[in-house]
Formats: sequence, structure tokens, C-alpha cells
Amino acid sequence: MKPGDTITVMAQLLSRHGDGVGTVEGVEIHAAGLLPGETGEVTLDYVSRQRPRAHGAVVRRRNTHPGRRTPPCRHHGRCNGCPVMDMEPQHQRRLKQAELKEQYGLEIDRLVALDGDGLRYRWSSKRVFSGERGAVFLGSYMRGTHNVADMAGCLVDHPDIVAACEELIEITNSIRAEPYDEIEECGDLRYAWLKTDGRGHVLLTIVTAEPQCHVVHEIAERLRVPAGIAWGVNSRRGNDMRGTTVRPLRGRQSLQVDLAGTEVHVGPLGFLQPNPAAAALAYRDLVRVPAGGLLHGRVALDLYAGAGITTSLLRKQFERVIPSESYPESARALGITPELVEDFLARLLADPRGRARQVDLVVANPPRSGMGKAVCDQLNQLAAPRLHIMSCGPASLSEDLRRLTGPEGSYRVLQARAYDTLPQTNHIEIVTWLVGRS
Repeated sequence: MKPGDTITVMAQLLSRHGDGVGTVEGVEIHAAGLLPGETGEVTLDYVSRQRPRAHGAVVRRRNTHPGRRTPPCRHHGRCNGCPVMDMEPQHQRRLKQAELKEQYGLEIDRLVALDGDGLRYRWSSKRVFSGERGAVFLGSYMRGTHNVADMAGCLVDHPDIVAACEELIEITNSIRAEPYDEIEECGDLRYAWLKTDGRGHVLLTIVTAEPQCHVVHEIAERLRVPAGIAWGVNSRRGNDMRGTTVRPLRGRQSLQVDLAGTEVHVGPLGFLQPNPAAAALAYRDLVRVPAGGLLHGRVALDLYAGAGITTSLLRKQFERVIPSESYPESARALGITPELVEDFLARLLADPRGRARQVDLVVANPPRSGMGKAVCDQLNQLAAPRLHIMSCGPASLSEDLRRLTGPEGSYRVLQARAYDTLPQTNHIEIVTWLVGRS
């Protein structure tokens, strides 16, 4: 098996990038353009030497998945942002639910989704400046390359963000600003990060590679759509779009967003759920029991507290809520010192007054990489009566649950539920309710 070969592949599942995945002669084939259940002729363009894996593209399909459709977006196939847009929304959800069980062993009671076509839902969007002077566009990196796909008029972005992007590109090209070249490491404009409150207010952060860039000031003076503009600097290599420093340029520097009945303030570098309406359903369930009833108690811990949504919700139900957050901007908003979760739990467990024994509920919303062994070991030691986890990474969640419920674990899974927070993608949020074995 070598690049250029054309082989017959039947896709059995979908990768997180949206490729159909099948096995041929012990080799895992990732085929762009195949949906699970479809068989096609695939021409290979890459064969790994380190592991039994190859990548290719479909040149002919032999059969068609019943949920296949013509993608509504003209950028589909170049932009990798919506890998399952060629499936009808109801089939996307069925696929996600099936793969949670088949790939990760996660049994969910149901998959919760908003009504509608799964478009125009994204309230937070990161973009890459690309093109050339006078012909700059905003887009996203095509997977595995430094090539940028144009995302003008993106169908999943909120209309406020689409309008802000259109104006930003118009002004950028009128003054002939230069986009940053990642390979040559030169140019002015690198990234744009846009957020909306859904009420017509957009916060724009322009990120450059250099701390001296006069065109940013000129662009900010001409823009009218954003309610606030900030300037970030990121001179590091790689695709991390967050600026390491940020300064205000004009207008408001935070947005007030209603999420799950809680008002949160989000700054230029603060995290905002891309789909607040769907995420609110998960947050609501995270602080309740699976049937929807409220919990009450003395002390609740809010690990990876982020913008403080769960902290606010828990304070309505518990006498004391102790949040933990490592990102400085979010920690400041919570009124706490930035701290890693493992350090926070280590302090709590070492408290000679035994405050750890007063904890009635632990809520955790870790990043995609999960909590990891150290935090899971500490939670097993804590052995709180209830542990609720919200996760966007099914692989890491499966591993964390193994540590928490295995022979050395202190918990058992009560129930799990999934939420379709990013339609047209493989992304899923999962809330898992655990209770102490004792």
C-alpha cells in the first residue's frame, strides 16, 4: 500500500475531522468524502510509516448514506470547520450518539438538541488573515497545511459576526494592510477573534505578531460595526490564536451575555461558549440531578470554573461554593487567585480543619484533554457524595471515568447525557452524573 494506490474502502465510523474510517488489510484508512456505511474507491495520498494508517480521498462512491445531502455552504470541502455538513441534522445526531457508545463505550440516555437547521448559532469565532495586500480575506487553516480557506459569509456564524467580518475585510483592503505570512514570518495582521452577545454588540480582537503595528490603529478608527476593539500580540510559532498581551483600542472591552439565566462578562481573551443556547441546557443539567431536580447542601466545588456560570448557578443552591480556575482573566472575574485544579485540590485535602469532608458536590468542566490521572486520584481521595462532569472530549472522559469508577475509584456512574452544541461538526458535550460508592 503506497501513495497513489486506489483501493476499495467501506467506512465504519467517522473521524473527528469528518473522514470516513475503514480498515483494509489491517490498515486504518481515513477517506475524505465517505460517510459511515458507504463504500467507495479511495486514492491514497499519504501512508504512515510509523503506524498502520493511511489517508486518501474518494474518487467514486458505490452507495449513498440515506442521510447524505448537498452541503448548503459553498466553502464545504475547503474549510474544515463543518466536516459533517453533508449529512442531514437528524442523521448527524444519530451518528454522534452511536459513536459515543461504539468508539468510547459511553452510554447516554439521550442526545439533546435545539430545534432548527443548525446554522447561524456560533457566537464566538476565530479567524486567520490571509491573501495579499488589497485582496485579504478571513478564513481558517485547512487541515494539515498552512493554506487558509476563505470563510466569507460563514453559515454557522451569528449574523452579527458575519457583518463584522465583512466590514473588517473591506477596511483592511481599502488601506492595503498586509496579512501575516506564517512561513516567511512577516506581515501585519495575523488573527481576528470575534464575539457577540446576540444583541447586536460585537467585540473584536485583532492579533498581530509584532507589538508595533500602526495599521491596527487605522483599522480600529474606521470600523463601525464592532462595539469594542482590542489589540492582541502573539509572536509565537504555531496555531494558537490567543494573543499573549492585549490592550484596548476603542469602545467596550467586555460583553454581557445571558447564559443559563446567569449574566457573565466576557473580555477580549475570555472564553465564550460558541453556542450559548445549547450550552445553557448542559449547564442547567450539570448542577441538577438527572431527572431535573435541584440539589442543596453546604459546600460545592466548581473545578475549571471558567467564566463562572456554574459558580453562579450553584450559589443559588449551596451555602458555600468554592471555584477553581487557572486562566487569569476568568479567575479575576471570579475574585480568586489563578490556580491549577490539582494545586487547589491538594490544598483542600491537606487542610487540617477537614474542610474537604464537608463537600457535598463537585462539579468539573475540564478542557478537551480531560482531568487526567492526578486530578482523578485526588477526587477519589476526596470521595464526595456527588461528582458531576461536563466534557467536550469523549476519549478523555472515557479515560477519566475508568480512573474514577475502576477498582481504585470512589464513584459509580449514575447517568450520562449528550448535547449537540456544535451542529455540522463531530463536537459533542456530555454531562455525566456520578455518585460515591459509599
